[in-house]
Amino acid sequence: MLEKVKVTGMTYFDDEIDGKHIDSGSVFIEEQLNFQTGRAKGTATQKYPLGKASLAKALAHLEFPLICEVEFVRVTNGNFSKNIVNSLKPLGSVKAA
Repeated sequence: MLEKVKVTGMTYFDDEIDGKHIDSGSVFIEEQLNFQTGRAKGTATQKYPLGKASLAKALAHLEFPLICEVEFVRVTNGNFSKNIVNSLKPLGSVKAA
């Protein structure tokens, strides 16, 4: 599923720990708080895993926050499901108010 979102930051790791290669990354996406209870209003940042560090590295030279087109993929292990970011394409920076 493709969405246009505000990405507020990213992290990545592409190296070895104890002889094991680790290639991972995360992006932080701004989302609406659940206002249905009447006890929340506004936005928060949610961390989403990336399939590879290269997706985050491609954003490292850009100024944050960014507006990106993001492709989410829903995955499961048979018991739990979660959304991961399969691809993201920067569309531009968010202008300061």
